Amino acid sequence: MSAQPARQPTLDDDILIAFENGSLDPARFSHRMHLSVAWRYLQRDGFPEGALQFRRHLQNYVAKVGAQGKYHETITWAYLMLLNEELSLRSPPGESFDAMIQRRPDLLDHRNGPIARCYSKSQLDSPEARRVFMLPATERGSS
Repeated sequence: MSAQPARQPTLDDDILIAFENGSLDPARFSHRMHLSVAWRYLQRDGFPEGALQFRRHLQNYVAKVGAQGKYHETITWAYLMLLNEELSLRSPPGESFDAMIQRRPDLLDHRNGPIARCYSKSQLDSPEARRVFMLPATERGSS
């Protein structure tokens, strides 16, 4: 029985490590990279564990880089739910983030994408939505 060769770290592994230890340059941590890192956690750990791990590391990361004011609980969870839906319902096993995003480029669009279609700007701008996950507000009293 021969030993399996050690798996070589990839660029994605380096990004994940830098994200987790807070050394990832914030200028490189774009929305696309946020989603890509979250995708890796969901693939590796499933839902809800991967989502919880990503959220915990994201909160630690923003604290380490002094960007706590940018953290948004509702947006974080909404994107985690959308990514999990893609992973669970439409992605073949092991699908790369790049392949998934080719199918769902709308996830990269803050202005007109799925989050903007579900949430009003005023709801997302609220301090409550930054602090606590909120479901999209619905029109009340229109029956």
